[in-house]
Parts: sequence; structure tokens; C-alpha cells
Amino acid sequence: MVTVMIIEKSKITGKGQIQLPVKIRKAIGANNGDEMLFKLTDKGEITVELIKKRSLSDFAGVLPVKKPFPGIEEEEEKTRLKVAKKKGKYDERK
Repeated sequence: MVTVMIIEKSKITGKGQIQLPVKIRKAIGANNGDEMLFKLTDKGEITVELIKKRSLSDFAGVLPVKKPFPGIEEEEEKTRLKVAKKKGKYDERK
């Protein structure tokens, strides 16, 4: 048996949108950018599931390290050289 903790209601707009009531939003930890997954059963019941937006830092360390990071200064210099070569302002003879 399911215990109901919060009861809130929301109207459907002309565009078919609903606003998630603040009490529900806070209770489930929903933030801007998160998504809601709606499921309709064959009995006509709707369930709603929160899908949290993942930040880029959530993916840190996911891929294996192929080579060590040389440092920001070296990376910036490599970038400057690539840009200079593309713009034709780099002379390898110097």
C-alpha cells in the first residue's frame, strides 16, 4: 500500500504544460534542466519520474587516461600554435 505524503494540484495550460508545485519540486529535489518522465499504464494510471540533469563534472574519470595531462601552459601554447598555423601567421622556419 502506498502512503500519500503530499497532495498538490496544477492546471494544464493551453500549450499542454503543467507547473510542478513547489512543495513537490522541493521534496524530490527537482531543479531547472531536470526532466520528468511520464508513463501511462493500460489502466489509465500515470506515473511521473524525475530524471536529474547531469553536470559535466559527473563524468570526470569515466574515460580511461591515455596520456597524462601536460599542464595548462603547454596546452595553451599548443592551441596558440594551431590557431596561428590556421591563420597563416606561423612560420616554421623561425
